[in-house]
Formats: sequence, structure tokens, C-alpha cells
Amino acid sequence: MNIIFYDKDIYPLFKKLKEEYRCIYFNEPVPVKMRLVELIEKVSRNKRLSLRRLTISELREIFVRELAYERIIIMFNHFERLTKRSVEFYQFINSLQNVTFICNFKKNFKPEVYPFFKTFYLVNQDEYHQKNGKDEINVTYTIYLILSCLCFVIYLKTATSLSVAFLLIGAAWFALIIFRTFIYVGGRI
Repeated sequence: MNIIFYDKDIYPLFKKLKEEYRCIYFNEPVPVKMRLVELIEKVSRNKRLSLRRLTISELREIFVRELAYERIIIMFNHFERLTKRSVEFYQFINSLQNVTFICNFKKNFKPEVYPFFKTFYLVNQDEYHQKNGKDEINVTYTIYLILSCLCFVIYLKTATSLSVAFLLIGAAWFALIIFRTFIYVGGRI
């Protein structure tokens, strides 16, 4: 399972985990090619200067071959700096069974990163919600109800013909239609 933290530096955790597990730490998740070279060097335990000349797809093949059945934990800060292209790379690595991610983010990230984010468990979710105001009260339906009542009163003021019974039924029906219209339009915008 992948783990993500909000506004916590991953490096102290890396120092604790590296003694027991095979971990690699990046302060930045991009550029992808450099991170892939570092991953291969960590997994294969020998440095090859020729790796930097290879393409990303060739490096991916080497990484998968070198990783074989070993377990590795990839840790990096600044999840929000991922780009669409880098997300594709990290999702490929995430598809491998023996790779786990531990990351952090400090700001909101781009929408194309969100599918990858959904594969993570947010550890300090309460802190994230507290700092970002995600517990706000939704007053949309209350405003719709007030506007519908206002339309009911306006209808009563403008309709002068017919009996009071038809007037009240028509006004109530009109207010209900306005309320449903606001819900429909409010959900589309």
C-alpha cells in the first residue's frame, strides 16, 4: 500500500527505514530520467555511466529486469510537482508488485495527478482537512429554499385573479418548480 503525508518531510522517515528496508529517497520526483537512473543504480548496486545515454523506455526495461523479486520503497517529497508524463512513469512503477511509495505534498496538485493520488493512503487526513477548510458547511439547499420562498411571495403579490385557494396552490407549485430548477442548474454548474 502506498502512503502519502500532508506537509511532512519524508527524509527523517527515510533515515529510519533505510536500515531495515531497501529504500531510495528523492527530494524531487522529477526529472523522470534522472530518477530512473538513480533507481537502477540503487537496485543493481553498481554505477554504469552508460545509463544516462539510454531512453526512458530502455531504462524502464532495465529497472524491471534488475528489480526482479526484490522489494523497494521509493520515497519522495513534493508530490504536487508531478507532471502528466512523470505520473505515467510512476504509475508504471506502481504497477509492479514489489514497489511501494511513501510521499508527501504541501500544496494542491494538478488534476492529471489525482488518479495516481487515489492509490495512496493519506496518513494525516485530519490535519489536511483542518488546514484546507474541507469541513465547510454546504448552504446550497438553504439558499435554494430561501429563493423558492421569495418566488412564492412574489407570485402571491403578482397574481390578482382567481380565488385564494387556486392562488395558494399555484404559488406552492411555482415555488416547488423553482426549487427543483435551482437544484438541477446548481448540480450542472
